[in-house]
Parts: sequence; C-alpha cells; structure tokens
Amino acid sequence: MKKRWLALCLATLMAASLTACGSSKTSTPDTTGAQTTAAGSETKAGGETKAEEAPAGAVEQVVTIPMFSDPDTLDPGRSDDEQKNAIVLEIQETLIRLMDGKVTPGGAESWETSDDGLVWTFKLRDNQYSDGTAVTAQDYVNSIRRIFDPEVNCHNAGIFYCIKGGEDFNTGKGSKEDVAAKAVDDKTLEITLTEPLPYFLQLMTFANVTPVPESKTQGEKNSSYGATAEELSSSGPFYASEWVRGSRIVLKKNPNYWDAANVKLETVNMVLAQDENTREQMFNQGQLDILRKVRSEYADTLKAKIDGGEVQLLEGPQPRYSYICFNNEDPNGIFTNEKIRMAFSIALDRESLVKNVMKKDQAAYGMIPYGLSIGEELFRDIYPEPMKDFLAQDPKALLEEGLKEIGKEGEQITVTFLQKNSDNDTKVQAEYYQNQWQTKLGVIVKIDTASDNSSFNNQVSKGLYQVCQTGWGADYNDPMTFMQCYMTGDGNNPAFFSDAKYDELVEACKTESDMKVRGEKFAEAEKIITVEHCGLAPITFTYDKNVAKSSVKGFYINGAGGPAIELKSAYVE
Repeated sequence: MKKRWLALCLATLMAASLTACGSSKTSTPDTTGAQTTAAGSETKAGGETKAEEAPAGAVEQVVTIPMFSDPDTLDPGRSDDEQKNAIVLEIQETLIRLMDGKVTPGGAESWETSDDGLVWTFKLRDNQYSDGTAVTAQDYVNSIRRIFDPEVNCHNAGIFYCIKGGEDFNTGKGSKEDVAAKAVDDKTLEITLTEPLPYFLQLMTFANVTPVPESKTQGEKNSSYGATAEELSSSGPFYASEWVRGSRIVLKKNPNYWDAANVKLETVNMVLAQDENTREQMFNQGQLDILRKVRSEYADTLKAKIDGGEVQLLEGPQPRYSYICFNNEDPNGIFTNEKIRMAFSIALDRESLVKNVMKKDQAAYGMIPYGLSIGEELFRDIYPEPMKDFLAQDPKALLEEGLKEIGKEGEQITVTFLQKNSDNDTKVQAEYYQNQWQTKLGVIVKIDTASDNSSFNNQVSKGLYQVCQTGWGADYNDPMTFMQCYMTGDGNNPAFFSDAKYDELVEACKTESDMKVRGEKFAEAEKIITVEHCGLAPITFTYDKNVAKSSVKGFYINGAGGPAIELKSAYVE
C-alpha cells in the first residue's frame, strides 16, 4: 500500500487535475487570485469567503441564521439541495471535511490508496454520535450503499458510479452487497473504484457520505429515516435537538463529537424565512446574526453600519447559476423543438432582470460561473461566455420556424411556467418571464405554482412541467460539477437534455489530465447545450453579498463544497 497521510496529500490535491467520475470539491492554490473584498472578508477561487477572526470572549455562544426553504428530510442519502446540505453537513461528519476551503481530516484521521489507485482505505478516528454510540466503519458502508439504493432514490447516485458495483445496484442489475465498500473492522473502511481517481477524496466531503447506522434504516425505516429530529443519529459538531416543520430547526453542540473541544457555539437557531423582505427585516431587528444573498440596495442601506464596524460585509462571485429549464421531452411537444427553446431563451432580457427585478447577481451568458477553476486558472478568464452572439438573433422568427417544424405554423401557443413556490420574489420573477415571452413572442404563458420547493423538485424530476426556473451550485471547484448533470440519463438532469456529442465531450473530461484539453472540451460542450441545441437557458450567475453582525467570528461562506455557512469554527465575541 502507498500511504498518503494528510500532510503529504494536500499539496498533491491542490495541484492535481480532476479525473474520472467528476465529483471532487477542489481546494485551489492562491495563484487563482484570492482577493480581499470588504470588512476583512476574503473571496477565493471556488467562492469561499471567510469572516474576520478574533479571539473568543465569554459571551453566550448562540447564533441565528435563516433557512431559505423548508427541508422535507434530513436523511443524508436524500440530501440533494443547498438547504438540506447546509444542515446535514453540520450535524453529520463526512470522512473528509472542507474547512476554509481546504481538505482536512473529518471522520477519517488518515487514509491510504493502493499502488494502482483503485482501493482506498480510511482509518476512522474515535467519534461518537450525540447519544454516545460509537461511529463505525459499517455506518459509512451503510450510507454509501444507500446512495445507490433505488428505494432511497439519491439524486446524486450517478456522481458516485465510480465506486465499483454502485451503478449495478442503482439500476437494478446488482445488490447492495455488490457495492465495493466494506468495513475491514470497526475503524477501517475500504472502498474499491472502477478506475483510479486522484480526486476521489473530494467525493468523501459530500453530505451523502455521512454515517448512518444500519439499525436506523432497516425495513420500512429505510424510506422514512430523516423525517424527525428524534430519530437522527448525529455524528457532527451539532445535533438537531428540535425540528418544527414550517418554522425552525434548533442545533445544539454535540458533546461527544471528536473535536468538541474546538466547537464554541452551543446553539444554532435556524428559522424558516423564505421571503427576502422578511429576512431583511429580521436582520435589521437583530433577529438574525448572518444573512446571505442580500440585494445590493439592501447592502447599501447598511453602509453606515458596515463602515462603523457594526456589520460585516462579505461579498464575491459564487459558483452558482440559475437557468430557465425547458422540458426537452415536453409531452405537449412544444419544448422538444430546439428553435422554440432558442426563441424563449433569446427573448429574455437578462440585464434588465438583474438590474430592475432581482437587484442582485449578474446576467449569465453561459453555464459555467465566474469563480470556478480549471486546474490552477479561472475558467471564465480563459473561455468567454458562449451566448452573447447567439442572443442577437430574432426570437420571433425562430419561434415561427419552430412552430412550423412541429406542425403548428401560425398558431398562438399556450405554455405553462411552473413557479417553484408562492414567495413574493419567486412570483415577481415568474411574472417577468411571463411578460417578456408574451410581449416579444406573442405566446400565452400561464403560471402554475407548486405548493412548496419539495413539491416543485418532485414535479420537475418526474418531467411533469413544460418550463420552469431552477439552478445549480458547485459541489466542488471544477466545471465537471455543472457539466455532468446534463449527460443523458443523469439523475440531476431536470431538462432531460440528451446529446451524443455533449456526452462524449464531458465523458472525456472525466479522465483527461491535460487542463488545456479539458477546458477546450468543456467550452465546446457548454456551447452545445446553451447555444447549438439550447437545452436550457442560463439566466444569472451568483454574486453574493452577505452580511453578519460584527460579533460573529470564524464562520465561512462556502461556494464550491461544504455547508453554505460553515459554523463548526464559529463563535460569538
């Protein structure tokens, strides 16, 4: 066996190229251009920003942050969006934890890989769940198996197909025993891959790979696990002591956590506040300690407090984007036509959207956001956004050509836009799209509103929609985190986009070590999906402004990987 202890592997990880199954959370070197933005915050490639540090004082260690959506489960196997990840990654311990954007030991204190790079062995540290039960290697085996369990229906299963036997179990061709993750003993976990993955460690930072005792997921419990706080086994810095659906989740410090001595917060209150105006009012009234994704105009209202040191401002590009998602398998036969999709994409004035409607973020003319790296360089510094020339075409003419191709020449069509919830901000954006399409294309747009985000995600994943708005954020600092989603049949492909050339290019990037070659292939694939076939329509890139009380220190605003707000190292002074 060839040992790769942390001190030796970090430098390699920072410089190595991403290969294989495309799910690494890359910690990039400073050569990618870290910059100080404001109030002592720093933005790095990958989008992570860090609050200014100061020694802790003897004050009550409690912080309150908002939840942007109401999670339907805290089952790690079903953790598939930013909000659920933000909670799961605080109450559970991954094998590898991202701290300050860097790979650090988590549930595993060391690891080694075989000479051929196929077998990874993790030595677990002595860690305990909040109830005092020991965390074992078999608990991690159980969580890995559940990623591929069709009954669990983990949307990230395809990302982990590089684990031997995983794809067969997930597609009904094998059993859970075929998944090549095994407990050598209580403190030794062994995972076998289908091919060598220099960035395999990054996969081990996912919320899906956090320990779950088999006793909690046997039989009928496999489907319901994670529905209540009481049934959760929490292995991380905190545990969920209270969960009132539609209202709040309260996290408490886990006294049995392996690194409890360095966890200073005693309580984290997570309150549901889906409306942006409500969140701003709560921050103004001192009811929130940290507020992410604020509008520029709101940040401007806090300028005096920021300048006076009462409020911290942390800002910078985050590797996330939003897009109009067309159902490429539209049962009504409208958005199956690429010229019609092009017309709907071109008709949207993105600059007006971000300036006059959203009042934050920046217009997107590509799929890969700013702040994301390709090797040691920023992707967008090398490859321009591909859509700008494309948007100069006449959308009405394209629509007419597309209608002729589907046998609806001269007809006024009606389409339905699925709005993801009833929040005012979501409603305003949906009405903007409706107005743009009706005015510029002469179509009728009806708005159908999902009851909540969970219902929206369920409806979209089943293809029960025509057109909607959704988005994607980086799980790791490489274009693959965005590109793999839209390969044919991927579980994270809500557009049901399928193109053989796109698949070929992205697949090649999984094993290509030359960053220049990878970048060129990614750029070509990006043009295929956004321009040539217009499988989806990018709308905005995220540029976050985040504010926090000056008394809260040591937290991180994460971009590519980790919880949205990392609180393990946070404290109040």
